[in-house]
Amino acid sequence: MKIHFDNLFADFGHVSLNKKKESLCGDFYITEERGSDTVLVLSDGLGSGVKANILATLTAKMLCTMMIKKLPLDDAVEAIAKTLPVCRVRNMAYSTFTALKISGRQAYLAQYDNPGAILLRDGRSVEYPETSHSIKEKEIREAELTLQKDDVLILMSDGVTNAGMGKTTNGGWGREDVVRFCEQKYKKEMSAQQLAAHIASACVDLNLDETDDDITVLVIKLCERAVTNLMIGPPSQMEKDEAFLKLFFASPGKHIVCGGTTAKFVADHLGEELVSLDDTRCDEVPAMSALKGVDLVTEGLLTIRRLNIYANRYLKDGLAVLGFGRKKDAAARLLEELFENSTDIRIFFGNARNPANTELHIDAGEKLRLTYHLKDCLEKAGKKVKMKIW
Repeated sequence: MKIHFDNLFADFGHVSLNKKKESLCGDFYITEERGSDTVLVLSDGLGSGVKANILATLTAKMLCTMMIKKLPLDDAVEAIAKTLPVCRVRNMAYSTFTALKISGRQAYLAQYDNPGAILLRDGRSVEYPETSHSIKEKEIREAELTLQKDDVLILMSDGVTNAGMGKTTNGGWGREDVVRFCEQKYKKEMSAQQLAAHIASACVDLNLDETDDDITVLVIKLCERAVTNLMIGPPSQMEKDEAFLKLFFASPGKHIVCGGTTAKFVADHLGEELVSLDDTRCDEVPAMSALKGVDLVTEGLLTIRRLNIYANRYLKDGLAVLGFGRKKDAAARLLEELFENSTDIRIFFGNARNPANTELHIDAGEKLRLTYHLKDCLEKAGKKVKMKIW
């Protein structure tokens, strides 16, 4: 998700869990950007499974398209009502929605039959004034907000507020209970994905390790941009070493170095001692090192291989971030820094040939392919990535 104003970045977290025994989620969300406008729509279709997914998908896509084109909400809702297929069993076409449009610091929120969005400011819930009116016999709640740095917006389907119903709660979790949970979990440094995962995980716990309904949580956190510079390998030509290192260290933000040979190369440049942290060796991931002037130093190929495995899991499973937080290996640390703590990543890829690769029968091109895959994963996670090969 991209939001264009000041120096702020919209950190976006999302978790969607299918109702048990269903292959498709009955909730659907979509985002679209145009110019300075960003639209996000979450819809929950009637029932569950395929029919619910169709209803939710049609609603979200149509509403998102019409809102980004600045069409009146009344016209959009009327068009949706005419388009949705009618369920033969219930003889009705029904899909809830929460629609958010952000233009600069101004946000417009339209909600129909979904749990009310939660706004956290400084970690506390802030009530926002709403108006309501009927469109095609549907009561639409509308609100206009002026957003601030570190604001957190939480959108959800009723799978969240109904969690535990008939099992661990009498009438479901309830929005006020969700609010209190979010306030208790909130930490300023917590990413949007972490908060979304905590909320969804709590729903599963309340349902006694089941998903009794489709569960979707979307979290938007407005934060300052955070740059991380990632060096992988020295340049292919020695005469470029000085320019490569100068540009790397002149770039603001954190500085991470991957690769044993690369770390020695940087240590020589800095005139500092490279210290191995042997107690950080985990599973198949080599130990990290400490180097004054560098925020994080890891081994190269093996660590990047594992990082790509973690990145795939991070993108596929919205709850995976909670497990990675308990891991201590170098690949998990890299995942945290790049996917959780950074908004902008600058990759300095040095294409120097490593003689050790030939001796160990390592494909010389593998590291570059893995780095391109990592770049793709970071961009899918909403990061702004620049990569240059030296």
